[in-house]
Amino acid sequence: MTTTIAITSGKGGVGKTTIAVNLALSLALQNKETLLLDADLGMANAHILLGINPKYSLEDFVTGNLPLDKVITIIKNNLKFVSGGNAINNLLNLSDLERHKIIRSFNDLNKKPEFMLIDVGAGAESSSMTFMASADKVLVVITGEPTSFIDAYTLIKTSFLDYKISNFGIVINMALTPIQAKINFDKFHSITQKFLDVNLKYIGQIPNSQRIRNSIISRAAVVTTKNNNKETKAFSEISSKLSLIETNRTGAIKFFDN
Repeated sequence: MTTTIAITSGKGGVGKTTIAVNLALSLALQNKETLLLDADLGMANAHILLGINPKYSLEDFVTGNLPLDKVITIIKNNLKFVSGGNAINNLLNLSDLERHKIIRSFNDLNKKPEFMLIDVGAGAESSSMTFMASADKVLVVITGEPTSFIDAYTLIKTSFLDYKISNFGIVINMALTPIQAKINFDKFHSITQKFLDVNLKYIGQIPNSQRIRNSIISRAAVVTTKNNNKETKAFSEISSKLSLIETNRTGAIKFFDN
């Protein structure tokens, strides 16, 4: 049975894709068969952090050029990747029917992973919401900035009211300290609970790190088999807590018909 987790944020620039890529690598290093789907369609850039340039993308599947199995790139042991393409292709304006075709197609994979992480577009756009509603779990990335709080709240409100998504995991990125990260979560939780009947789970924090910033510039993920730094430990801790996020029962079609 595959557990699907949509990784999202209220706005861009908070490290959503960095967390998605490194979390996928962390799971793979724990011998979990993992598939990373870059569903930030048309603006996909997860491949940059992975340091690869995939030959095929979801566009090849949507246009009927290739079956889904053929657009999957093997990254390393236990990790596979599906590229979302780039800003010059036609994936920005997919119809609901085309998005549903993508979602349903994963059920036809011959070998299903233990985890699929879905890097969805930031904000409450319909494309992002469709993929979020079709995942088992949703992980929201926020920072301690007030604008991040506001945008994440708007995302969660739209998810809850329009798509019946009520369970969310929260990761605090660019945290100054673990204690400050928890304080930021408590503040965000308090604000959200005043107005919405949703369930937020604190899953962990990623430190404010020059090493992570350097990794983005150098097109190399932080999580590798060669290090045991604080960043790698933080991703490992988050991966161990994914089970704490409760599954959403939205009634939407799912990526894997478990």
